[in-house]
Amino acid sequence: MPSTKLKLLNVGLVAVAAAAGAFAYTSLGRPSVANTASSTTRTATVGVGTVMTTVSSSGNVTAPNNITVNFATSGKLTELDVKVGDKVKEGQLLARVDSTAAQANLDAAKAQLASAQAKLTTLADGATSLVKQGIQISETQSQQQVNSAQTSLDNAKQNLTLDQTQQAAALQQAQQQLSNDEATYTQDDTTLSAAYDQAVTKQQQDSTALNAQLAADQLQLQIDQNKLSADETTDGCKNPPIATDNATCIADEKAVVADQKLISQDEASIAADANAVTNAYNNRVTGLARDQAAIDKDQTSITNAGNNQAATLAKDNQSIASAQQQLTNAKLSLQSLQNSDAQKTAPAQSSDVESAQAAIEQAQAQVDTAQQTLDATSLTAPADGTIGAINDTVGETVTASSGSSASNSSSNSSSSGFITLTNLTDLQVVADIDEADASKVAVGAPATVTLNAVTGKQFAAHVIAVANSSTVSSNVVQYQVTFALDNTDPEIKPGMTANVSVTTAKVDGVLNVASAAVRTTGGSSYLMVMESDGTQKRVDVVVGLKGDSTTEVTGALKSGDEVVLPASTVSRGSTPTTTNNNRGGGGFGGGGVFVGGGGGFGGRG
Repeated sequence: MPSTKLKLLNVGLVAVAAAAGAFAYTSLGRPSVANTASSTTRTATVGVGTVMTTVSSSGNVTAPNNITVNFATSGKLTELDVKVGDKVKEGQLLARVDSTAAQANLDAAKAQLASAQAKLTTLADGATSLVKQGIQISETQSQQQVNSAQTSLDNAKQNLTLDQTQQAAALQQAQQQLSNDEATYTQDDTTLSAAYDQAVTKQQQDSTALNAQLAADQLQLQIDQNKLSADETTDGCKNPPIATDNATCIADEKAVVADQKLISQDEASIAADANAVTNAYNNRVTGLARDQAAIDKDQTSITNAGNNQAATLAKDNQSIASAQQQLTNAKLSLQSLQNSDAQKTAPAQSSDVESAQAAIEQAQAQVDTAQQTLDATSLTAPADGTIGAINDTVGETVTASSGSSASNSSSNSSSSGFITLTNLTDLQVVADIDEADASKVAVGAPATVTLNAVTGKQFAAHVIAVANSSTVSSNVVQYQVTFALDNTDPEIKPGMTANVSVTTAKVDGVLNVASAAVRTTGGSSYLMVMESDGTQKRVDVVVGLKGDSTTEVTGALKSGDEVVLPASTVSRGSTPTTTNNNRGGGGFGGGGVFVGGGGGFGGRG
């Protein structure tokens, strides 16, 4: 006998069906041929074999331990002597950049050397009239710097006085705003608290009457349900649950539906009062929080104003101290210049001669450095290898780097270096896998690689590394997984796009069936097994590994058993009905079948 809840559900569906004009009836057993919907029974076969799960992703082929070769000086690429795929030897010329700037720097360094040498000659010959004229000009300029530093000091003191007035006014304004917002908080607290108290009072006033009405309607519902149950037994309209030609049962069912509607209205009224109290409370909390936020903001403004006042005045005082220091430095500089000029007009001393000689040595070092830079405009191979990538073409500007370096990153062969030297053995594939799948991937797991550029071939690989840190792309957390290709192939090139499928779990020699055949209800899994006479029998199973397409099962079944897949229904007659392939009961058809322990209703799916 159906439970009370199931009977109420049936009543509700009957009401909906009657309103729509589509009331239908389905009985136990095989439906008639002339005016029913034919049900296509799809089956699958239980087998013994392998169940496995895989994770797929895509990435690029990489060559580990590449060497990136860079120019030691920047410039426009004027000569390129190799191409991708060329094999080169250590020391072989690869390319050149424009040497015009490097040559100019060398010429300038040589000119500086000549100047230092000329200075030594001047020391030996003594000060000339032209030198004395230069001394007078430089001392005049130094005196002007002293005057300018004094003006800056005066301006800094005036700025301090002005900022003291402005910052004090800003602090007073922030304090006044705080007072205004505190008054607003007090007013809102009074108004919103009164609204909340009013809502609570109304709820308390309505509570007794509404609860009494609800209890009365619930009692009436129980009476009508009892009558319905009695009439079902008396009038014989219990199985199937509804009979279209029994007026007594239909009237009882309508009464139950009407009672349920009144109960819903009572509960809605009670909920409305509760919502009013909640809304008034939320309005008070929100309003006072807003006012408190304004007060907090004002207090922050006062703090900021005080901080700005302190910072501005400290800055002004610092400016005064800096200006004072500049004035002191300008005076000391003038004095130092005067002392230096006095020495220039004096006969050359041995220390001056030694200093000039040191300047010559420094200039010579700059000449040597410029010569090295000029030599660096030619790039040679640091080791034997194959040209894997060239990232610039003739006419483009090449950026200087620290030279050649080995790389073991997961990037493709087009690295950030100017030229990449690589070998074509021990290739790898690097792919990003999202966090849910990456947790299933283990080092050593077998994988299969296919390449977009090499059709019709699969390449064996295995996992050699799973990154411990993640990256985020389009709000998806991913982990970098590195695969080593088990064998080399001349068709595989670094940088190719690769698709990877890695096995994450696998069991062999187990009973398995198409995953769609496994049904679950109430926490238990089962299969609908097709018997030799065409009937179906429920067989409970324990589910093991859920593979990509099949699922491992154990239970009272064997290899070769046929199991029923979910039914598909095709309307054939004028009255749409549905055959319930689960022969445990019957129900109403509405486009699909609810499969349970007995019978059920179908919705529109």
